[in-house]
Amino acid sequence: MATYNLDINAEEHFDFDLFSITCNESIYRIIHELNSDLNIDLQLNDLLDYTHKAGEDFYFPVYSFLHEELNIEFNLLQNQTSFQPSVKRKQQPLDLFGGEVEQTTRLMPELDKTDYFLLIKGDNRYLHNHTILETIQQNANFIAVHELFIEDIKDKKSRTNLLF
Repeated sequence: MATYNLDINAEEHFDFDLFSITCNESIYRIIHELNSDLNIDLQLNDLLDYTHKAGEDFYFPVYSFLHEELNIEFNLLQNQTSFQPSVKRKQQPLDLFGGEVEQTTRLMPELDKTDYFLLIKGDNRYLHNHTILETIQQNANFIAVHELFIEDIKDKKSRTNLLF
């Protein structure tokens, strides 16, 4: 029987553009700013499941909006999220001052200065990529906004975290 492996270097899997946003604001403020700037309506769509090497489960919320006129899908993700305890641990009484220090992990550890990712998909994204980048770069609440290129991301695990 033949076996097949996903070639994460193949460009066909990475049919999206990616922007890095550095900002000290909460996810809700970022959503508000992007919705206002880009005239979109990002909504919680999914939880990206990520299992850490040590076996802990982490979930990255994915906020999405499909702009039907432009045929572009916008997705916003945080680069850092907190550990989600197992169901067994949730049943124990809540102790705000006891227990372990909260664990966090990054979706893309090599980009430790990045707080959020705006991932855009769609056939027409090439026509609007530059306008989207310029628009969000002008937002005074964002410290830095950059376009990321998949070939510049060295960590293969980080690359595969973006395939959803």
